[in-house]
Amino acid sequence: MGIKNVALPEDLLAAVAEMARAAGKTPEEVIEEATRRYLAHERVDRLVRRNEQRARELGITEADVPRIVEEFRRGHRGR
Repeated sequence: MGIKNVALPEDLLAAVAEMARAAGKTPEEVIEEATRRYLAHERVDRLVRRNEQRARELGITEADVPRIVEEFRRGHRGR
């Protein structure tokens, strides 16, 4: 893995250091975990936005979702 330097504001760096001490981790481990969580969250948000857009294009409303899920489940039982 490549090592990169990242600049953080002093207050954020202090919060990371405090969190790391409390968790028994290094600041680098806390930053790595936070970055991984952030990236995962962003991937989910993008997926949701794409699917919301597609639902609008298809005219699907939130009220339609239970029926669509049930139809899907009926069509995939026993597979």
